[in-house]
Amino acid sequence: MLAIMGAMAFFAVNDMLIKLTAQRNPLGEVLTVRGAIATVLVGGAFIATGHFGALRFALDRHVVGRTALDGAAMVLFTVALVHMPLAELSAINLITPLLITALAVILFAEEVGWRRWTAIIVGFVGTLFIVKPTAGNFNAWALLGLCCSFAAASRDIITRQLDPRIPTLVISLMAAIGSAVIGFIMSLFEDWQPMSLEDVGLLAISAACVGTGHFLIVIAFRGVDVAAIAPFRYTLLIWACICGYLAFGEVPDRSAMFGAALIVGSGLYALHREVVRRRTLAAAMPPAEPGA
Repeated sequence: MLAIMGAMAFFAVNDMLIKLTAQRNPLGEVLTVRGAIATVLVGGAFIATGHFGALRFALDRHVVGRTALDGAAMVLFTVALVHMPLAELSAINLITPLLITALAVILFAEEVGWRRWTAIIVGFVGTLFIVKPTAGNFNAWALLGLCCSFAAASRDIITRQLDPRIPTLVISLMAAIGSAVIGFIMSLFEDWQPMSLEDVGLLAISAACVGTGHFLIVIAFRGVDVAAIAPFRYTLLIWACICGYLAFGEVPDRSAMFGAALIVGSGLYALHREVVRRRTLAAAMPPAEPGA
């Protein structure tokens, strides 16, 4: 529980630092520098652990597809992040688990009952309170955040199909390289400017926060009851509110707070229904034969 709450805190701090630096520098330049630093950090860990033989997996089609979707989610998230409150965007990002459930039905024909479909619909309604799809209040940046959630859900679906022999560090290294490459492509259409040492330092801390967050996620979910740990993922919203207020004085409006509550509530209920489903399936299985 402490590990996953810590991971969410590190992710929120990373988002805050990216937004701070992106307000003073071209976004492509920010992503390039952060991606390069992350590549050095992950690459150092890769070399230290001696996973050179696993480099053959780097061009696996699932790894490449995951890297592309991860890059798309990163760009959509950071573009939206510059233009909207951190807490509101984080709330939209929390709909990703619900989208994964919906995509699993479409792609893998997994069975989902009416209760979980209801939770998915309620989650989407929650995003509408943040997007505000009315003529006078429409938030196009929040719509980008929703597209980011779709890209992230697709990325996580592909992650489920990765060869178990592929080390996590290979996937992380490809993600870091991909973010640097995508940032560089974006920067070709921007006017680069000298980045202050302070901003470079902030981006280095940002890269370290991302790496630490992913490390804590692995610790949180390894060898434990996932159903008991997963709800603490929603503490991201608390950390995002704190970071957004302290760094930018952001306070979500009532509509956004209500939408965030619907997203979190629907996500927790969908998780509860998944636990009930697994217990029902386990109870229906015949007991193992003695000595089997």
